[in-house]
Amino acid sequence: MADLSKLLDEIQRPEVSHVDMIKRRSKGTLQWFLEKDHKTHPIHDNNALQFFMCGQEGFAAIEKDILAAGSSIDLVLWGFDPGMELTRSRNTWPRGTTYGDLLVRKAGEGVKVRMLLWFDNLVVNKAAGNVPDFPVFWAPTSFSKTSRTTWPEGAGSYDDRSNSAWVLTDRSNYCKQWWEDALAGRFKNLEVRLRRGSPLEIHSNLSRYLPDSKRDLSEAATMIAVGTHHQKPILIDYEPATGGRPRNVCGYVMGLNSVTDYWDTTAHAFNDPRRELSPNGYTYYDEVRWHRKPYRDYAIRVQGEALHCLNRNFVQGWDSAAGVQVIPGLAGRFFPANGAGAFSEKLASRRQSIQARDIPRPSGARCRVQIQRTQPESDDGTILKGYTLASANALNYIYMENQYFQLSEWPRLLKDVRKRYRRAMQEAGAAPSDMAPLHMFVVIPQPERGQMVPSTYDTVGTLGAGAQMGEYDKKVQGERKRRQAGAGGSGGLVGASADTVPMDAQAQLQELGIKPLVAMLLTFDSANQARSIRVKARDSEAQDAQAGVEEKARGHADDLDPENLSALNITPKRYREIYIHSKLMIVDDVYLTLGSANLNARSMAADSELNMCTEEYAFTKAARKRVWGNLAGGDLDGKDCTRGETAQAHEDWLKRMDNNKERRGKSLAPENSSFIHPFEDPRGVPFVKFA
Repeated sequence: MADLSKLLDEIQRPEVSHVDMIKRRSKGTLQWFLEKDHKTHPIHDNNALQFFMCGQEGFAAIEKDILAAGSSIDLVLWGFDPGMELTRSRNTWPRGTTYGDLLVRKAGEGVKVRMLLWFDNLVVNKAAGNVPDFPVFWAPTSFSKTSRTTWPEGAGSYDDRSNSAWVLTDRSNYCKQWWEDALAGRFKNLEVRLRRGSPLEIHSNLSRYLPDSKRDLSEAATMIAVGTHHQKPILIDYEPATGGRPRNVCGYVMGLNSVTDYWDTTAHAFNDPRRELSPNGYTYYDEVRWHRKPYRDYAIRVQGEALHCLNRNFVQGWDSAAGVQVIPGLAGRFFPANGAGAFSEKLASRRQSIQARDIPRPSGARCRVQIQRTQPESDDGTILKGYTLASANALNYIYMENQYFQLSEWPRLLKDVRKRYRRAMQEAGAAPSDMAPLHMFVVIPQPERGQMVPSTYDTVGTLGAGAQMGEYDKKVQGERKRRQAGAGGSGGLVGASADTVPMDAQAQLQELGIKPLVAMLLTFDSANQARSIRVKARDSEAQDAQAGVEEKARGHADDLDPENLSALNITPKRYREIYIHSKLMIVDDVYLTLGSANLNARSMAADSELNMCTEEYAFTKAARKRVWGNLAGGDLDGKDCTRGETAQAHEDWLKRMDNNKERRGKSLAPENSSFIHPFEDPRGVPFVKFA
């Protein structure tokens, strides 16, 4: 297995500290940034940061900044949905200005809009859902430069329409035509370039940083053959504006995708009409419309010197990406529709004179920032290094909120660091009771696909919570009993998990003073809307698996109406999953990292990713209090997170999670409007394993 402890030794820079022989004390500083990588990943001072929770806050700020743009808008996109609205004041699409219209409007004002989009091929990207309503045949039928995107008749009275299917159809038609116009270059000053992953570079980066991630062939194949560009930073007005127009120099680092599913509020309402309609619920005569499930994510607005690194990341991707080829054959490679031909100007050359010191910054900007990346094309694995270094520095708590909690090397690193700490304490004459505990707050969703269950179990199980994944854990325990009986192991996914997760994981953690909790998030149907809703599919595979458990135990699933013979025969339960798309880690109220990278092998070594980290105490503490108060209830925000307050918050979180689970079984509201519940997953062994 990959050893992150060795990577840690490579990252850390030794420091000599002198001991005051009278006071018997020594002063030193913790290394939070990747100082050995500073030439390629500078540590920038003088930055101002703003923290946004969920799409409503983040997208509203982005729209405001785009409207104020005077020279350029640079978008790095995993996906893009031209029909999504960044701000929403209505309950039926369009609920506000669409993202597509917003960008076209700014381009029409003379602002250069550049969209750098991950696109592998139509089959892969349709399955990924990153370009909804992307046309199958998007090459123009003529070389007209006139936009054909039009609003359906009666768009101004969409709230009066009674049929959800009409809304979804009109939305889809608008998006398809917008894409055709954008890809054909019909929007003046708006340019789209496409890029895909590079299998050879991905293979090399995985071999360098996480070689054992390729031991499972199906998992390796999905990572290497279908590598994605998963970054999503935004950069506004990096270049000076012309014609005396004012500049709005800023950027964003975030996990939010520019796709409508990611819009939600911090209230995570059960069935918010401002979220997109769900195709699983619409009928021609629906009374209560069924909307997509809640989503959790964050964004950080950046002003100051760190924008220099955001620009460097953008121009590297832009200059190496392909323009949209409209003319078939060799001629199209030299003269694509959107200017990325062999003779096109390189954006890096155009911007090379702009240095970090030239970037405007607001007065009082004080945050130190380092931009870190996963970029196989550049042999870049600094996000993995950043997680490794910061985790090793933890003394009081680590808060981890992540979509794909699948890197079992990470909890093993924590245990190894704690072993070193315990050994050093013992050598200094300290008793085991003198070791300060490390509190772990892990918030994750149920894996979206069953093929992700084994990797999630390996990571959760190493933190002593394997039993929370009931059916798969039973299989692992059965495998261990067979081995103990001398019957030999069955191998496969279950055998691999039995090797990865220690049998005495909880005992190890207790001995090392690591106190973990693993939570998931659910929202409650306070208005009891579910009783009037019928759907044809549940929100997730895990819910389907739970229904199967209920059917096996009682002869029927609790949410299924046996007398309803139509396709819409499922009644949603009053608790609904909040899908966690977040990629956030906070350590000891000092360090915060946020961006696009998940805690899995794909994000740490295969896909291109971008994160931002800071060690600014005031910013980090304020962010932690907002996050904890929102998820666990305002009374459990951790206060100042002294050692005693952290220990109490950890204990209180566990109690609230258990109480909420009990209340969920009785269809009662959670405590203090909280969302936290014990993480659990009822699924068993999948046929193959995916990343």
